Amino acid sequence: MNKILSLIIKENHPAYSWAKQQSDSVNAIGHIGTHIDCYTRTPKESNYKMKVVVIDCRAGMPDVNDLSEYTITDKALILYTGVCDKYGYGTKEYGNAETFLSEEALILILSQKPKFILIDGCGIGKHGEEHIKFDKKCEENDCFVIENILLTKEIVDNIKEVDISIELEYNSTGKPCKVISIN
Repeated sequence: MNKILSLIIKENHPAYSWAKQQSDSVNAIGHIGTHIDCYTRTPKESNYKMKVVVIDCRAGMPDVNDLSEYTITDKALILYTGVCDKYGYGTKEYGNAETFLSEEALILILSQKPKFILIDGCGIGKHGEEHIKFDKKCEENDCFVIENILLTKEIVDNIKEVDISIELEYNSTGKPCKVISIN
């Protein structure tokens, strides 16, 4: 059965309240819930349907050696950390979880030309400058990172494809996304 993997953040959620208090609240709101970061460019289309490759990262993020067995060209790479399912979106533990790739691992992933990297965490680079640097490196390679997706063991065991819809016109570097699993 297909499932919606997107986090929809309502106005009563603490993350929404935080975003509304920021000096650039429109941009901040674009970066909560399930979204794609677009700092230098956006995807060419607003809708995608593609096959996925799932890597179970619950015991740690993959390194270069772990990645050699995967073929991800023109696919969506899903990094299943279990963080969202375990801690819940927006909690302190969720924000502090280290769901980050090494730069070497990211370079290897990008050399295979995936279209998207999806993660059930805050991103693939450490908060701050590295986060933005990694997102921009992906964009340079026509790959985009979708953050904060809902994943469970049952979903990752059955998912074959994803259907991705991106609000490209949203006035923020964070573009809200709707992601649906296809079994």
